[in-house]
Amino acid sequence: EEGFTVKATLTTYPEVKLGQYKGLKVEKTVIPVSDELIEAELMNMQERNARLVSVSDRAAQLDDTANIDFEGFADGVAFEGGKGEGFDLLLGSGQFIPGFEEQIVGHNIGDEFDVEVTFPTEYHEASLAGKPATFKVEIKNIRERIMPELNEEFVSNSTEFETVEEYKKSVEERLMKEEANRVEMELDNDILE
Repeated sequence: EEGFTVKATLTTYPEVKLGQYKGLKVEKTVIPVSDELIEAELMNMQERNARLVSVSDRAAQLDDTANIDFEGFADGVAFEGGKGEGFDLLLGSGQFIPGFEEQIVGHNIGDEFDVEVTFPTEYHEASLAGKPATFKVEIKNIRERIMPELNEEFVSNSTEFETVEEYKKSVEERLMKEEANRVEMELDNDILE
């Protein structure tokens, strides 16, 4: 007799006005799986299975891992975060300030020496940005990375395959499948766009 009021919130579809969509063309770009790409994948597997072996009969070289103690000084004063002990540094990796790693090359286990560098002008610690610094460094150990040989023994121990050729074929098939998936996704995106 008195009536009632109902409020409802509904989701409505927007009105879509289709543009010209018939006759549009998209390009399907397929990058063939090259021998170089397959070889790079095989090399990656070898690198993942590389061993670090201590060397004592030679000086440190690029790509060696040097275990070092270091302490940094700017204006003759040790600075925060500039000290480390037993730090494993892959020489040539670019982990440290430019010029640091290169100055370790040529030194032997037990050598104590100074490394002279200049902090980059855009260094995250403003108080050190653009400043010269001296690091006192001692090499504790040098390890060389030994890559395994790509042969049947290595493949059968590292994968479910017995021969290098079987493994290469599986790598090629996987890369082809990944490329096909990438192409399909790219094609779908291009069509939607």
